[in-house]
Amino acid sequence: MRYQVVVLDTEINDAIEISGISWKRFPSPDDQATFSDLSVYLGLCASDNLVPTFDDNFISGTKTLVFNEASYTTDVVAINEWFEIPFTTPFWYNGQDNLLIEINWSAGDGSLYSWSALPGGIRRIYGAYGSTTSLVQDDNFPTIQLHGTLSLENSTFGRIKAAFI
Repeated sequence: MRYQVVVLDTEINDAIEISGISWKRFPSPDDQATFSDLSVYLGLCASDNLVPTFDDNFISGTKTLVFNEASYTTDVVAINEWFEIPFTTPFWYNGQDNLLIEINWSAGDGSLYSWSALPGGIRRIYGAYGSTTSLVQDDNFPTIQLHGTLSLENSTFGRIKAAFI
């Protein structure tokens, strides 16, 4: 499976060093899942809507491998709890462009579903593992959390004090 989702800059609102991602678990038949050849890429996207060709959604030069495992088994989590993939390489998100998340896996055992919303637009695409174009494009957007450290603006003490007067 090859899967992409775009997170709008207005939904993040700040620069952040992203160190992992979580999904909120929806009722599903399995408590956990194992994925073969799991890889996660993050990058920037210029559009609010995804196009069917996967690589065309990334702003050139921003696609970054943040996680890659031959076999990955998720933690067991209860329904409405979060299951996380902690990244091996953090990704610096600039706070200005849309964030593009791509997840790939060749096979799996078990299944996990996550809560989602329908915000409008083509926010998610997916297709076969290794494919260059998507089979499905829709406005279904998963309930996710980005883990990381928000940026802090360098300021003098005087500027900080003046902000509260």
